[in-house]
Amino acid sequence: MKKVCVISLGCPKNTVDSEKIIGVAGDSNYAISPVPDDSDFVIVNTCAFIKPAVLEAKRMISRLKKLKEKRNFKLIVAGCLVARNFETLFNDIDIDGIIGPYDIDRLSNVLSEIESGKRVLMNQSAKIKNYCTIPRIVSTWPYAYLKITEGCSNRCSYCTIPLIRGELFSYSEKEILKEAEFLFNSGIKELIIVGHDITAYGRDTHKSNLCKIVRGIIKIGFPWIRLMYLHPAGITDDLLDLIKNSPQICKYLDVPVQHSCPEILKNMNRPVIDYRKFFERIRKSVPGIALRSTVIVGFPGETDKIFKHLVDFVTDVRFEKLGIFTYYREKNTPASMMKWQVPEEIKKERFVLLRKIQKKISKEIASSFTGQILDVLIEGRKNGICVGRTQRDAPDIDWSVKIKGRCEPGEIVKVAITKSFYYSLEGIIV
Repeated sequence: MKKVCVISLGCPKNTVDSEKIIGVAGDSNYAISPVPDDSDFVIVNTCAFIKPAVLEAKRMISRLKKLKEKRNFKLIVAGCLVARNFETLFNDIDIDGIIGPYDIDRLSNVLSEIESGKRVLMNQSAKIKNYCTIPRIVSTWPYAYLKITEGCSNRCSYCTIPLIRGELFSYSEKEILKEAEFLFNSGIKELIIVGHDITAYGRDTHKSNLCKIVRGIIKIGFPWIRLMYLHPAGITDDLLDLIKNSPQICKYLDVPVQHSCPEILKNMNRPVIDYRKFFERIRKSVPGIALRSTVIVGFPGETDKIFKHLVDFVTDVRFEKLGIFTYYREKNTPASMMKWQVPEEIKKERFVLLRKIQKKISKEIASSFTGQILDVLIEGRKNGICVGRTQRDAPDIDWSVKIKGRCEPGEIVKVAITKSFYYSLEGIIV
Protein backbone atom coordinates (compact mmCIF):
# COMPACT_ATOMS: atom_id res chain seq x y z
CA MET A 1 0.00 0.00 0.00
CA LYS A 2 1.37 3.42 -1.01
CA LYS A 3 2.00 5.89 1.83
CA VAL A 4 1.00 9.55 2.03
CA CYS A 5 2.44 12.10 4.47
CA VAL A 6 0.62 15.39 5.01
CA ILE A 7 2.46 18.38 6.50
CA SER A 8 0.12 21.14 7.65
CA LEU A 9 1.22 24.77 7.95
CA GLY A 10 -0.73 27.80 9.11
CA CYS A 11 -3.99 28.42 10.91
CA PRO A 12 -6.73 26.16 12.31
CA LYS A 13 -8.73 26.61 9.10
CA ASN A 14 -5.81 25.05 7.25
CA THR A 15 -5.73 22.27 9.86
CA VAL A 16 -9.26 21.30 8.84
CA ASP A 17 -8.22 21.24 5.16
CA SER A 18 -5.25 19.03 6.05
CA GLU A 19 -7.46 16.63 7.99
CA LYS A 20 -9.72 16.35 4.96
CA ILE A 21 -6.71 15.74 2.69
CA ILE A 22 -5.75 12.88 5.02
CA GLY A 23 -9.34 11.64 5.01
CA VAL A 24 -9.55 11.56 1.21
CA ALA A 25 -6.16 9.83 0.95
CA GLY A 26 -7.22 7.22 3.50
CA ASP A 27 -10.53 6.61 1.72
CA SER A 28 -8.57 6.15 -1.52
CA ASN A 29 -6.63 3.20 -0.03
CA TYR A 30 -3.44 5.07 0.79
CA ALA A 31 -1.72 4.50 4.13
CA ILE A 32 -1.06 7.64 6.17
CA SER A 33 2.50 8.20 7.39
CA PRO A 34 3.47 10.77 10.05
CA VAL A 35 6.89 11.40 8.46
CA PRO A 36 8.02 12.04 4.87
CA ASP A 37 11.08 9.75 4.98
CA ASP A 38 9.22 6.51 4.24
CA SER A 39 6.38 8.00 2.18
CA ASP A 40 5.54 7.69 -1.51
CA PHE A 41 3.73 11.04 -1.57
CA VAL A 42 4.38 14.11 0.58
CA ILE A 43 1.70 16.81 0.56
CA VAL A 44 2.55 20.13 2.19
CA ASN A 45 -0.57 22.21 2.85
CA THR A 46 0.66 25.78 2.88
CA CYS A 47 -0.33 29.13 4.35
CA ALA A 48 0.36 32.40 2.52
CA PHE A 49 -1.61 35.01 4.44
CA ILE A 50 1.40 37.23 5.23
CA LYS A 51 5.07 37.28 4.28
CA PRO A 52 6.32 35.18 7.23
CA ALA A 53 3.82 32.45 6.28
CA VAL A 54 4.98 32.55 2.66
CA LEU A 55 8.61 32.29 3.77
CA GLU A 56 7.80 29.36 6.08
CA ALA A 57 6.06 27.56 3.23
CA LYS A 58 8.94 28.17 0.82
CA ARG A 59 11.48 26.95 3.38
CA MET A 60 9.46 23.78 3.93
CA ILE A 61 9.19 23.15 0.19
CA SER A 62 12.93 23.68 -0.19
CA ARG A 63 13.68 21.17 2.60
CA LEU A 64 11.32 18.62 1.08
CA LYS A 65 12.86 19.03 -2.37
CA LYS A 66 16.28 18.20 -0.89
CA LEU A 67 14.86 15.22 1.00
CA LYS A 68 13.11 14.10 -2.18
CA GLU A 69 16.50 13.65 -3.87
CA LYS A 70 17.36 11.00 -1.27
CA ARG A 71 13.94 9.40 -0.64
CA ASN A 72 12.44 9.69 -4.15
CA PHE A 73 8.86 10.53 -3.13
CA LYS A 74 6.36 12.61 -5.11
CA LEU A 75 6.03 16.15 -3.79
CA ILE A 76 2.66 17.90 -3.88
CA VAL A 77 2.15 21.51 -2.79
CA ALA A 78 -1.37 22.42 -1.68
CA GLY A 79 -3.20 25.31 -0.08
CA CYS A 80 -2.93 29.08 -0.04
CA LEU A 81 0.56 29.39 -1.55
CA VAL A 82 -0.79 27.72 -4.68
CA ALA A 83 -3.54 30.31 -4.96
CA ARG A 84 -1.08 33.14 -4.37
CA ASN A 85 2.02 31.96 -6.27
CA PHE A 86 0.64 29.53 -8.85
CA GLU A 87 2.95 30.60 -11.68
CA THR A 88 6.12 30.25 -9.59
CA LEU A 89 5.15 26.78 -8.42
CA PHE A 90 4.04 25.86 -11.95
CA ASN A 91 7.55 26.55 -13.21
CA ASP A 92 9.26 24.49 -10.48
CA ILE A 93 9.77 21.10 -12.13
CA ASP A 94 10.86 19.51 -8.84
CA ILE A 95 7.26 19.77 -7.67
CA ASP A 96 5.17 16.86 -8.96
CA GLY A 97 1.77 18.37 -8.28
CA ILE A 98 0.11 21.56 -7.13
CA ILE A 99 -3.49 21.76 -5.93
CA GLY A 100 -5.30 24.85 -4.74
CA PRO A 101 -7.45 25.26 -1.62
CA TYR A 102 -10.56 24.13 -3.51
CA ASP A 103 -9.13 20.99 -5.11
CA ILE A 104 -9.19 18.76 -2.00
CA ASP A 105 -12.16 16.74 -3.24
CA ARG A 106 -10.20 15.83 -6.38
CA LEU A 107 -7.19 14.51 -4.48
CA SER A 108 -7.85 10.83 -5.23
CA ASN A 109 -7.58 11.48 -8.98
CA VAL A 110 -4.54 13.71 -8.43
CA LEU A 111 -2.66 10.94 -6.60
CA SER A 112 -3.57 8.39 -9.27
CA GLU A 113 -2.41 10.63 -12.10
CA ILE A 114 0.87 11.50 -10.39
CA GLU A 115 1.44 7.81 -9.64
CA SER A 116 1.03 7.10 -13.36
CA GLY A 117 3.82 9.56 -14.15
CA LYS A 118 1.85 12.72 -14.92
CA ARG A 119 2.47 16.15 -13.43
CA VAL A 120 -0.79 17.58 -12.08
CA LEU A 121 -1.29 21.34 -11.81
CA MET A 122 -4.64 22.78 -10.75
CA ASN A 123 -6.10 25.72 -8.85
CA GLN A 124 -9.83 26.04 -9.32
CA SER A 125 -11.51 29.13 -7.88
CA ALA A 126 -14.97 27.63 -7.32
CA LYS A 127 -15.67 26.72 -3.69
CA ILE A 128 -16.32 23.09 -2.71
CA LYS A 129 -20.05 23.21 -1.93
CA ASN A 130 -20.07 19.83 -0.18
CA TYR A 131 -16.88 20.55 1.81
CA CYS A 132 -18.39 19.41 5.12
CA THR A 133 -19.11 15.95 3.69
CA ILE A 134 -15.50 15.28 2.63
CA PRO A 135 -13.95 12.45 4.73
CA ARG A 136 -11.83 13.67 7.63
CA ILE A 137 -9.38 12.26 10.15
CA VAL A 138 -9.10 14.50 13.22
CA SER A 139 -5.53 15.22 14.30
CA THR A 140 -6.19 17.42 17.34
CA TRP A 141 -8.27 15.25 19.72
CA PRO A 142 -9.73 15.95 22.30
CA TYR A 143 -10.69 19.16 20.49
CA ALA A 144 -11.52 19.75 16.84
CA TYR A 145 -12.13 22.70 14.56
CA LEU A 146 -15.35 23.05 12.56
CA LYS A 147 -15.13 25.38 9.56
CA ILE A 148 -18.50 26.97 8.74
CA THR A 149 -17.44 29.54 6.13
CA GLU A 150 -14.85 29.97 3.43
CA GLY A 151 -13.41 33.20 2.06
CA CYS A 152 -14.21 36.72 3.25
CA SER A 153 -16.02 39.75 1.83
CA ASN A 154 -14.98 42.33 4.45
CA ARG A 155 -12.23 43.72 2.21
CA CYS A 156 -9.85 45.02 4.87
CA SER A 157 -7.30 47.06 2.97
CA TYR A 158 -4.24 45.12 4.20
CA CYS A 159 -5.66 41.61 3.86
CA THR A 160 -4.88 39.00 1.21
CA ILE A 161 -7.65 36.56 2.15
CA PRO A 162 -10.13 37.69 -0.55
CA LEU A 163 -7.31 37.42 -3.11
CA ILE A 164 -6.39 33.90 -1.96
CA ARG A 165 -9.67 32.39 -0.79
CA GLY A 166 -12.24 34.54 -2.57
CA GLU A 167 -15.50 36.00 -1.35
CA LEU A 168 -17.57 34.72 1.58
CA PHE A 169 -19.17 31.31 1.11
CA SER A 170 -21.30 29.79 3.87
CA TYR A 171 -21.52 26.03 4.03
CA SER A 172 -24.88 24.27 4.25
CA GLU A 173 -26.36 24.35 7.75
CA LYS A 174 -27.52 20.76 7.35
CA GLU A 175 -24.06 19.54 6.33
CA ILE A 176 -22.33 21.56 9.08
CA LEU A 177 -24.55 19.94 11.71
CA LYS A 178 -23.89 16.52 10.19
CA GLU A 179 -20.12 17.07 10.41
CA ALA A 180 -20.52 18.33 13.99
CA GLU A 181 -22.38 15.13 14.87
CA PHE A 182 -19.57 13.10 13.32
CA LEU A 183 -17.04 14.95 15.48
CA PHE A 184 -19.16 14.45 18.60
CA ASN A 185 -19.45 10.73 17.89
CA SER A 186 -15.66 10.66 17.44
CA GLY A 187 -15.26 11.67 21.08
CA ILE A 188 -14.51 15.36 20.62
CA LYS A 189 -14.90 17.27 23.88
CA GLU A 190 -14.37 20.81 22.60
CA LEU A 191 -15.69 22.00 19.25
CA ILE A 192 -14.07 25.18 17.97
CA ILE A 193 -16.10 27.00 15.33
CA VAL A 194 -13.85 28.79 12.82
CA GLY A 195 -13.93 30.74 9.58
CA HIS A 196 -12.25 33.92 8.41
CA ASP A 197 -15.19 35.78 10.01
CA ILE A 198 -17.75 33.46 11.55
CA THR A 199 -20.16 36.32 12.30
CA ALA A 200 -20.70 36.58 8.53
CA TYR A 201 -22.12 33.05 8.37
CA GLY A 202 -25.29 33.00 6.25
CA ARG A 203 -24.89 36.57 5.04
CA ASP A 204 -24.39 35.36 1.48
CA THR A 205 -27.24 32.85 1.46
CA HIS A 206 -29.79 34.64 3.69
CA LYS A 207 -30.83 31.17 4.92
CA SER A 208 -29.17 31.10 8.33
CA ASN A 209 -26.89 33.03 10.70
CA LEU A 210 -24.27 32.37 13.35
CA CYS A 211 -26.69 32.24 16.29
CA LYS A 212 -28.96 29.77 14.49
CA ILE A 213 -26.15 27.38 13.58
CA VAL A 214 -24.64 27.60 17.08
CA ARG A 215 -28.02 26.78 18.64
CA GLY A 216 -28.15 23.69 16.44
CA ILE A 217 -24.64 22.65 17.49
CA ILE A 218 -25.47 23.12 21.19
CA LYS A 219 -28.20 20.47 20.87
CA ILE A 220 -25.62 17.88 19.78
CA GLY A 221 -24.11 17.81 23.27
CA PHE A 222 -20.47 18.95 23.18
CA PRO A 223 -19.17 19.81 26.67
CA TRP A 224 -17.41 22.89 25.29
CA ILE A 225 -18.06 25.03 22.22
CA ARG A 226 -15.66 27.85 21.35
CA LEU A 227 -16.22 30.71 18.90
CA MET A 228 -13.16 32.11 17.12
CA TYR A 229 -12.46 34.87 14.60
CA LEU A 230 -15.37 37.27 15.04
CA HIS A 231 -15.56 40.61 13.23
CA PRO A 232 -16.57 43.45 15.58
CA ALA A 233 -19.50 44.46 13.36
CA GLY A 234 -21.04 41.01 13.83
CA ILE A 235 -21.14 41.01 17.65
CA THR A 236 -24.87 41.36 18.18
CA ASP A 237 -26.89 41.46 21.40
CA ASP A 238 -28.46 38.15 20.36
CA LEU A 239 -25.00 36.56 20.11
CA LEU A 240 -23.91 37.92 23.48
CA ASP A 241 -27.13 36.66 25.10
CA LEU A 242 -26.53 33.23 23.56
CA ILE A 243 -22.99 33.11 24.95
CA LYS A 244 -24.11 34.28 28.38
CA ASN A 245 -26.98 31.84 28.72
CA SER A 246 -25.40 28.72 27.18
CA PRO A 247 -23.21 26.78 29.66
CA GLN A 248 -21.58 24.85 26.81
CA ILE A 249 -20.25 27.97 25.08
CA CYS A 250 -16.86 29.01 26.41
CA LYS A 251 -16.95 32.46 27.94
CA TYR A 252 -14.26 33.57 25.52
CA LEU A 253 -14.25 35.76 22.43
CA ASP A 254 -11.54 36.32 19.85
CA VAL A 255 -12.39 39.68 18.27
CA PRO A 256 -9.60 41.25 16.19
CA VAL A 257 -9.78 45.05 16.25
CA GLN A 258 -6.44 45.71 14.44
CA HIS A 259 -6.20 49.30 15.74
CA SER A 260 -7.90 51.89 17.91
CA CYS A 261 -7.33 55.16 16.04
CA PRO A 262 -10.29 56.22 13.82
CA GLU A 263 -8.00 57.49 11.06
CA ILE A 264 -6.12 54.18 10.82
CA LEU A 265 -9.32 52.13 11.11
CA LYS A 266 -10.85 54.08 8.24
CA ASN A 267 -7.80 53.44 6.05
CA MET A 268 -7.89 49.76 7.03
CA ASN A 269 -11.56 49.62 5.98
CA ARG A 270 -12.41 48.40 9.47
CA PRO A 271 -15.35 49.50 11.67
CA VAL A 272 -14.67 52.99 13.04
CA ILE A 273 -16.15 52.76 16.53
CA ASP A 274 -15.18 53.48 20.12
CA TYR A 275 -13.63 50.14 21.02
CA ARG A 276 -13.38 50.98 24.72
CA LYS A 277 -17.18 51.19 24.86
CA PHE A 278 -17.45 48.17 22.57
CA PHE A 279 -15.52 45.91 24.96
CA GLU A 280 -17.26 47.44 27.98
CA ARG A 281 -20.53 46.33 26.38
CA ILE A 282 -19.24 42.78 25.90
CA ARG A 283 -17.97 42.53 29.48
CA LYS A 284 -21.22 43.93 30.85
CA SER A 285 -23.29 41.51 28.74
CA VAL A 286 -21.17 38.44 29.60
CA PRO A 287 -19.60 38.95 33.05
CA GLY A 288 -16.20 37.35 33.45
CA ILE A 289 -15.68 36.76 29.73
CA ALA A 290 -12.09 36.30 28.50
CA LEU A 291 -11.17 38.60 25.62
CA ARG A 292 -8.53 38.03 22.97
CA SER A 293 -7.85 40.48 20.17
CA THR A 294 -5.31 41.28 17.48
CA VAL A 295 -3.66 44.57 16.58
CA ILE A 296 -1.33 45.71 13.81
CA VAL A 297 1.49 48.18 14.47
CA GLY A 298 3.17 50.21 11.75
CA PHE A 299 0.22 50.50 9.37
CA PRO A 300 0.74 53.28 6.78
CA GLY A 301 0.25 56.69 8.36
CA GLU A 302 0.75 55.49 11.95
CA THR A 303 2.60 58.38 13.58
CA ASP A 304 4.08 58.37 17.10
CA LYS A 305 0.92 60.11 18.31
CA ILE A 306 -1.34 57.54 16.68
CA PHE A 307 0.74 54.69 18.07
CA LYS A 308 0.34 56.22 21.55
CA HIS A 309 -3.41 56.12 20.96
CA LEU A 310 -3.08 52.35 20.44
CA VAL A 311 -0.84 51.93 23.49
CA ASP A 312 -3.31 53.82 25.70
CA PHE A 313 -6.16 51.72 24.32
CA VAL A 314 -4.42 48.40 25.04
CA THR A 315 -3.45 49.63 28.51
CA ASP A 316 -7.02 50.68 29.30
CA VAL A 317 -8.93 47.69 27.87
CA ARG A 318 -6.57 45.07 29.35
CA PHE A 319 -7.09 42.08 27.06
CA GLU A 320 -6.29 38.74 28.61
CA LYS A 321 -4.48 37.81 25.42
CA LEU A 322 -3.42 39.95 22.50
CA GLY A 323 -1.88 39.00 19.18
CA ILE A 324 0.46 41.75 17.98
CA PHE A 325 1.66 41.91 14.37
CA THR A 326 3.79 44.35 12.46
CA TYR A 327 2.20 45.53 9.23
CA TYR A 328 3.30 43.62 6.14
CA ARG A 329 3.05 45.34 2.79
CA GLU A 330 1.25 42.64 0.83
CA LYS A 331 1.20 42.85 -2.96
CA ASN A 332 -2.09 43.80 -4.66
CA THR A 333 -3.73 45.00 -1.45
CA PRO A 334 -5.00 48.62 -1.25
CA ALA A 335 -2.81 49.31 1.80
CA SER A 336 0.35 48.38 -0.13
CA MET A 337 -0.23 51.39 -2.38
CA MET A 338 -0.84 53.88 0.43
CA LYS A 339 1.55 56.73 1.16
CA TRP A 340 3.37 57.18 4.46
CA GLN A 341 4.66 53.62 4.78
CA VAL A 342 6.32 53.18 8.20
CA PRO A 343 10.03 52.18 8.23
CA GLU A 344 10.71 48.60 9.34
CA GLU A 345 12.88 49.60 12.30
CA ILE A 346 10.07 51.76 13.71
CA LYS A 347 7.57 48.91 13.27
CA LYS A 348 9.88 46.61 15.23
CA GLU A 349 10.36 49.16 18.02
CA ARG A 350 6.61 49.62 18.37
CA PHE A 351 6.05 45.85 18.32
CA VAL A 352 8.56 45.31 21.14
CA LEU A 353 7.09 48.12 23.25
CA LEU A 354 3.49 46.98 22.87
CA ARG A 355 4.41 43.36 23.51
CA LYS A 356 6.15 44.39 26.73
CA ILE A 357 3.04 46.27 27.88
CA GLN A 358 0.73 43.36 27.04
CA LYS A 359 3.04 40.85 28.70
CA LYS A 360 2.72 42.78 31.96
CA ILE A 361 -1.08 42.91 31.63
CA SER A 362 -1.35 39.17 30.85
CA LYS A 363 0.90 38.31 33.77
CA GLU A 364 -1.19 40.40 36.16
CA ILE A 365 -4.42 38.80 34.92
CA ALA A 366 -2.90 35.31 35.21
CA SER A 367 -1.93 35.98 38.84
CA SER A 368 -5.57 36.78 39.66
CA PHE A 369 -6.48 33.12 39.07
CA THR A 370 -4.25 31.84 41.87
CA GLY A 371 -6.52 30.25 44.48
CA GLN A 372 -9.44 29.80 42.08
CA ILE A 373 -10.91 26.46 40.99
CA LEU A 374 -11.25 26.15 37.22
CA ASP A 375 -12.50 23.49 34.82
CA VAL A 376 -9.63 22.21 32.68
CA LEU A 377 -9.75 20.05 29.55
CA ILE A 378 -6.83 17.61 29.70
CA GLU A 379 -4.97 17.43 26.38
CA GLY A 380 -1.99 15.28 27.30
CA ARG A 381 0.28 13.83 29.95
CA LYS A 382 4.08 13.84 30.19
CA ASN A 383 6.41 12.77 33.00
CA GLY A 384 3.50 12.51 35.42
CA ILE A 385 2.26 16.02 34.67
CA CYS A 386 -1.05 16.63 32.92
CA VAL A 387 -1.38 19.57 30.53
CA GLY A 388 -4.66 21.18 29.62
CA ARG A 389 -6.60 24.37 29.03
CA THR A 390 -9.43 26.27 30.66
CA GLN A 391 -12.46 27.65 28.86
CA ARG A 392 -10.56 30.93 28.76
CA ASP A 393 -7.84 29.53 26.51
CA ALA A 394 -7.82 28.45 22.87
CA PRO A 395 -5.35 25.79 21.68
CA ASP A 396 -1.78 26.75 20.72
CA ILE A 397 -2.18 30.52 21.07
CA ASP A 398 -3.32 30.92 24.70
CA TRP A 399 -2.40 29.79 28.20
CA SER A 400 -1.92 26.19 29.30
CA VAL A 401 -2.38 24.62 32.72
CA LYS A 402 0.08 22.11 34.18
CA ILE A 403 -1.55 19.82 36.72
CA LYS A 404 -0.30 17.43 39.37
CA GLY A 405 -2.62 14.49 39.94
CA ARG A 406 -4.19 11.56 38.17
CA CYS A 407 -6.04 12.48 34.98
CA GLU A 408 -6.45 11.27 31.43
CA PRO A 409 -6.54 13.13 28.09
CA GLY A 410 -10.10 14.08 27.19
CA GLU A 411 -11.24 14.50 30.80
CA ILE A 412 -12.57 17.80 32.08
CA VAL A 413 -11.42 18.13 35.67
CA LYS A 414 -11.63 20.74 38.39
CA VAL A 415 -8.25 22.25 39.20
CA ALA A 416 -7.20 24.51 42.05
CA ILE A 417 -4.72 27.02 40.62
CA THR A 418 -1.61 27.24 42.82
CA LYS A 419 0.82 29.23 40.66
CA SER A 420 0.71 31.61 37.72
CA PHE A 421 3.27 32.60 35.14
CA TYR A 422 3.23 34.59 31.93
CA TYR A 423 0.93 32.55 29.68
CA SER A 424 0.69 29.49 31.92
CA LEU A 425 -0.85 28.29 35.17
CA GLU A 426 -0.16 25.41 37.57
CA GLY A 427 -2.58 23.59 39.79
CA ILE A 428 -3.76 20.43 41.50
CA ILE A 429 -6.87 18.35 40.91
CA VAL A 430 -9.56 18.79 43.55
